[in-house]
Formats: sequence, structure tokens, C-alpha cells
Amino acid sequence: MAGAPTIWVSGDMSEQISDFNGEYTLILISSKQRISLGKSLEAARKKLKELGREDIANQLR
Repeated sequence: MAGAPTIWVSGDMSEQISDFNGEYTLILISSKQRISLGKSLEAARKKLKELGREDIANQLR
């Protein structure tokens, strides 16, 4: 998404996490769905785990 720094991209480029004005957001590229993950990296990791996406949470450091 334009204007927001991307901090993570999946290997197949179907998902990304961007920082929109201090809020981490998971973006599903094909549907353009945005899922708010929180305002800190720790909150984002916790939310990803709640969503069953430990695979992504483990990649964020």
C-alpha cells in the first residue's frame, strides 16, 4: 500500500505487514483486506498468534 513502510512480505508476496502511522497492519494482497495488529511489534506478534499465524509472528523481530 502506498505511503506506508512495509516491514514484512510473504515469500509468495500474497501478504505483507505495513506500518500505517504507528499501527501495524497485515494486508492480504489479493483481497486488499487489512487486519489491524496493534501499535507495537510485541502487540503485532501477539495478535498474529491469536489469528493462528505463528509462522509470521516468529519472523518478526
